[in-house]
Amino acid sequence: MLESVSCHAVIRYLERVLGLPVAEWLAGADHLDEHQRAVLCCERAGLPVAAVRQSILSRPVMMAILAGFRQVIVRYEGFAYVIRSGKLVTIVTERMRDEKIGQGKKMKVKGRMSMRREIQKANRRNKARDRSRDRRRLEDA
Repeated sequence: MLESVSCHAVIRYLERVLGLPVAEWLAGADHLDEHQRAVLCCERAGLPVAAVRQSILSRPVMMAILAGFRQVIVRYEGFAYVIRSGKLVTIVTERMRDEKIGQGKKMKVKGRMSMRREIQKANRRNKARDRSRDRRRLEDA
């Protein structure tokens, strides 16, 4: 499950959620790839990468990944956790997210029950898609 959190998300978590001076730590580290940058930042913060990934996987984020959502934004405690292709790719503040898409006043805040209904609906859709795919494979064979 920890591998579903990208190295970029680890860096953004340290920077935006924990408020650490990541930009200073990465100054002059342009030659490093994303994984090496994440390791460097975690070392400077005195935290192992696995522990940071574990703390990123809060219950709402983990539930969205486990439910199989391909592209979703989970809003949790003032931050927007962006999931693409079943992997957490970045973390932005809600204000950054709303300004970027021009939806500052138009975003709906969903409660636990509405999110649960959406997860159940997505699971039903995925099961129906899998059944039809299996049927087509049997017909082709």
